[in-house]
Order: sequence, then C-alpha cells, then structure tokens
Amino acid sequence: MFDTNTLIDAADATREHSEAACRALQCCNGGGDMGIASPSSLNDAYYVLRKNYGESWAREAVKSLLALLVVLPFGPEECIIAAESNEPDFEDGMVRAAAELNDVDFILTRDSEAFKRSTIRAITCEEYLDIVESENRW
Repeated sequence: MFDTNTLIDAADATREHSEAACRALQCCNGGGDMGIASPSSLNDAYYVLRKNYGESWAREAVKSLLALLVVLPFGPEECIIAAESNEPDFEDGMVRAAAELNDVDFILTRDSEAFKRSTIRAITCEEYLDIVESENRW
C-alpha cells in the first residue's frame, strides 16, 4: 500500500525518492505484487501536486497513478477505526485501517514512525525494492 508521500514521489521526478517510488510502482504493475492506494492518499497527493504544478498537471498525475494502482474502497468501518486509533494523524489512521482490514503486506512510506503501532510493516520504497531483489522477483 502506497502512502501519500510515496505517491507524490512517484509523480514528481524532482523529488529525491522519485526513482525508488517509480520502481516500486513498476514492481506492482506486472511484477507480481499489487499496488494499492487509499482515496485519501490520492486526494492528498493531488492537493500537493496541484499546489506545486497546477490543476491540469495534478489531475494527469493522479490519472497516471490510478492506471497503476488498485484503490481500496473506504467506508464507515475505516473511518471509525481511524477515529478510534492511537494514530496522531487521522489520514495515517485511515491508511492504517485500510491496510489492516485488507491484510496488505507493507505500507510503503517515508514516514514509518507514523505507522509504528500498525500490525502492517511500514517500509520505504528502497527497502521494498531490496526485498523484491533479494527474492529474485525483479
């Protein structure tokens, strides 16, 4: 599951971790794994990208991400879990709830501290790529 910061990294080639995020997306798009994102992460990525690059650029970036990712549906259960969670950030709580309810393998993020209470392991895109390469899947 891609967190907001990794989605922004993938869409914005000027960011330091862009290459790793793009490679992680490639692994999930025909490489055997499924790339997942939450609606809230896509919304937040769109907001940041729109602020930096404008409306039409941000929309095209989100459409490109949508072509590569499965978007998990969010409903009341995710919202309640996030509201009742011990996550300091509600959006991180939403990502965590969706990841846990859907039994994903990893949350790909540059903010692993945000998910330290999750039952799902939070790792960077670089760490994910190391795992994929060590398993000879790439």
